[in-house]
Amino acid sequence: MTGLTMVGISHHGASLALLERVTVRRDARQDLLMAVRSAGSCEAVLLSTCSRVEIYVDNTSLGMTDLFCALVAHSRVTHDELKAVIEVRTGRVAREHLFDVTEGLKSRVRDEVEILAQTRVAYRESQAAGITGRALAQLFPAALRSGRKIRATTALDGLVRSLGHQAVEIGLASLATCADPRVIVVGSGQMATSAVNHLAGLGIRVTVLAGLGIRVTVAARDEAYAARLAGAGAVCALSALTRGIAQTDLVICATTAAQPVVTMDHVSGAMAERTSPLTVVDLSVPRNVDPAVAQVPGVTLIDLVGLNDDGTAEPGVAAALSLAAMMSNAAVADFTVREAAREAGPVIEAMRYRVKLACEAELAEFADWHTLDADARARSVHAIAGKLLHGPTMAARHAAAVGDSDGLRRLCTTFGVPLAEVGLAETTLTGPGKDAVRIGFHPAASR
Repeated sequence: MTGLTMVGISHHGASLALLERVTVRRDARQDLLMAVRSAGSCEAVLLSTCSRVEIYVDNTSLGMTDLFCALVAHSRVTHDELKAVIEVRTGRVAREHLFDVTEGLKSRVRDEVEILAQTRVAYRESQAAGITGRALAQLFPAALRSGRKIRATTALDGLVRSLGHQAVEIGLASLATCADPRVIVVGSGQMATSAVNHLAGLGIRVTVLAGLGIRVTVAARDEAYAARLAGAGAVCALSALTRGIAQTDLVICATTAAQPVVTMDHVSGAMAERTSPLTVVDLSVPRNVDPAVAQVPGVTLIDLVGLNDDGTAEPGVAAALSLAAMMSNAAVADFTVREAAREAGPVIEAMRYRVKLACEAELAEFADWHTLDADARARSVHAIAGKLLHGPTMAARHAAAVGDSDGLRRLCTTFGVPLAEVGLAETTLTGPGKDAVRIGFHPAASR
């Protein structure tokens, strides 16, 4: 998988404002994948989340400029804006990055649970588009298996770290003086569900808003799901948002709408009916809360930047993350070895075929092979060995001539020859004619 390349941006180097202009909505991802394929890539996967937009390609004739331009063409940024924050990784570094991303080790909230499902969805979307082949079909499932294993075998699974969880914790912390906070969650997707579940675990009843600013034809279905999600809490339609905000203390917005769902009118209208402070947390990219609401007196607006958490503040989390990082490194090393073995398969097959041809050609002269005497058989075997080892023999003579003892050692390793058997010491030769190492065959090797 030497042709693996990742090009993209993430919250580590790009601002939230830039990320929301580069993020690729689900209904547009197939178009970008097809553009990458048309430009010359045989295999590609697009991972677009609230924290990163990354394209992974392999077996490609696509240049970095082409891949970069494809990303610019399908976003709302200029060439120079993207160039200033673009990240490019290749080969093993790209593999390591994907494993770390899939395992949540590079998320805003390190080891958050949502990224595993997001990576799986991204891979399946590429499968559905017919743009995954042998290379990525090996890589992505391996990264997903590693992510699941790490969650299952470390303390991180019990910690349930997620953006939804973090939104609840930080939102409630901003309302420390509120004895019985009332909460509205706008949305019913994965992050909204995570927030609702955490609130339920804290014994806080929640109101879930459905509709989500999407087509009316699916609003009823969403409201039914929201009712199940809310459980013992309440459900209200998005049209009642102003009144709902007026009666709540914390609003958590997590939708996939393309424009603000919580607007200045909603918040200013709600604040006109109340005197207590209000906290609004926006988990969406692009942002679904109008940034202007932060200007309304009594309102605290927290976006994704305010939710960043590397886990180092909690000793238990830090220890689990350290173990997860070691497991991730081991998983990448194991995958690299297995991938190298797969790539060596055609080489081994070709080598064996050449040996077969050489043996058949030599033995064809001896139709009565089994009737030959020992000397004749020895000569035949010697002739076959000479033909098969002609290339390595010339390489060995050249290495000796130029003082390349490392090259000779590599040949010994390849053919399983102990260094002592051929008189090679551990000292490195310094050049032709030097006496640092005497190269020659041990008497035992001449038998």
